[in-house]
Amino acid sequence: MTDKTAPPHSEAEHGSVAEAPWPQGVPRAEPALDESRAIPSLPPAGLSSDAGESAPARTGRREEILDGAAEMFAEHGYHGSSLRDISSHIGISHSGMLHHFGSKDALLDGVIDRMEEHAQAALDRIHEMGGGREVLLRGLAEVWHPASLPIRLLATLDAESVSEDHPGRYRLARLRRVHEHLLETCFTTMGEKGLLRTDTDPAFAGRALLGAVLNLAVREKTVRTLQHRGYGDAPLEDLAKQVEAFLDAPEDSTPQR
Repeated sequence: MTDKTAPPHSEAEHGSVAEAPWPQGVPRAEPALDESRAIPSLPPAGLSSDAGESAPARTGRREEILDGAAEMFAEHGYHGSSLRDISSHIGISHSGMLHHFGSKDALLDGVIDRMEEHAQAALDRIHEMGGGREVLLRGLAEVWHPASLPIRLLATLDAESVSEDHPGRYRLARLRRVHEHLLETCFTTMGEKGLLRTDTDPAFAGRALLGAVLNLAVREKTVRTLQHRGYGDAPLEDLAKQVEAFLDAPEDSTPQR
């Protein structure tokens, strides 16, 4: 029986195998399905965001549907977005959308494909992101900004996927592990350069920082919307403070009295 939690894909459907090394300990494919499956080596596209770098626009009705579905899933989740809701949001007929995507599961699969592209693009740049504090903070703004669409999608869908019957459960868990690995690698590189506190575990730091990113993605859509003035809690400032907690103090710094 086919595992419905993660529809199988062939390599042809996803493009060429990525050049960047896949994170150790993160399986490329769902168990008992296609063991050769890998995330395609493509730039982030279609998942445009209101924070971080802009992604190049995709064209075509199919891509327009995926754009709208990504927005709806980020806002309402998979279970909270019906096909009719999505088609209404996009401005096309229900039958017109079914011509391109025969089911909501297929639509979710297409959106997760894009999330994987976003993760692969970050993986291809990982050697750039461990150079130091400012480089990591720039990476957080460009790849892991809590208000960006790829991260809002991950926060919403990852939370939903605690349900065992969620159709994207395996792929979303894998995506979270990839992002944890990316940040762990950044901290490992910084540790090799003597930039981390001696008691900092890079693996824990990576998990903690991604947890903060996803928490802030939720906070931006909840607490932030209820605030009528600034409280010194901008998401990137909060992430910078989280990073600082793991870094060794500069040699020329002096304790405050």
